[in-house]
Amino acid sequence: MSIKKRYLLIIALFSVGSVAGPVDFTQLYDSWSYDGDLSSIATKGQKMWSDEMIPGRSCSSCHGNDLSRSGEHVKTNKVIKPLSPKANPKRLTKVRKINKWLKRNCKWTYKRECTTEEKVSFIEFIRTN
Repeated sequence: MSIKKRYLLIIALFSVGSVAGPVDFTQLYDSWSYDGDLSSIATKGQKMWSDEMIPGRSCSSCHGNDLSRSGEHVKTNKVIKPLSPKANPKRLTKVRKINKWLKRNCKWTYKRECTTEEKVSFIEFIRTN
């Protein structure tokens, strides 16, 4: 492949990501094969937010209970920007990042990947706060 073609391909790939619209959560949940009811799922996410499946590790351990405020990772002490899309408009805007962080955080917090229902519960809880 010529350098010119590689350059154009790179530009095209970055252009697609930069003009993407808002996340279609229905489509995202469909891609995870979720077919449950969304009416009360945020409440489940809120309850799970503080559950410690491993002593000292829960979502709230690092992110806190007020999603409009910054948190701090309990191991690295790194500041975590607010999760609430109302406080941080960059949150929940890219499917790739949503998948990446759910996978990473579930593995750290629960020592396993989250189930589809857990992921939807967390996302809906975050979206409503």
